[in-house]
Amino acid sequence: MKEQKTTTKLKNSITAKLKQIKHIEFYIAGIAVGVMLLIYFSANLFGQAGASSPGPPTPPSASFADYHQRTESNLQRVVSSMKGVGKAEVAINWESSIELVIAYITVNNNGTISSTPQLVTENGVTKPIVLHEIYPKALGVVIVAQGGNDARVRLNIIEMTSVLLSISQDKVVVQSM
Repeated sequence: MKEQKTTTKLKNSITAKLKQIKHIEFYIAGIAVGVMLLIYFSANLFGQAGASSPGPPTPPSASFADYHQRTESNLQRVVSSMKGVGKAEVAINWESSIELVIAYITVNNNGTISSTPQLVTENGVTKPIVLHEIYPKALGVVIVAQGGNDARVRLNIIEMTSVLLSISQDKVVVQSM
């Protein structure tokens, strides 16, 4: 009972002192904003160590090189296996590199909308979450083939390449080796 009286006196004393402070809501709001800024900046400094600056991510060059090489190799293999072609070399001109579509966190604060990339840390490396990759389109193809001087073989190569890469036939050039 004695303990209850001292806690009641303490609460009353604190309440009385708080009531004497003018515009206490401004002080509380200032402290809250300060704590939020501290949390925000400490998360950016310590939570994203090693992360690249915000902005569009750059695609990994190895994956574009792999895609490019794999597509050229497959096309060369298919062309070389066609009747009358023989040995063939293939070169493809690409529209761009692989485009990464990343996840964003969108926040609406009283009409102000802000978006930031959603990040994940794997093995100590912070990077954006990739939703999917958009592979580049072929702009043109040059094929040099042993049987490229035969008109029928040349037309078959152009037609097949056009279908495989989804490009128009005028974007495919076939020359003899």
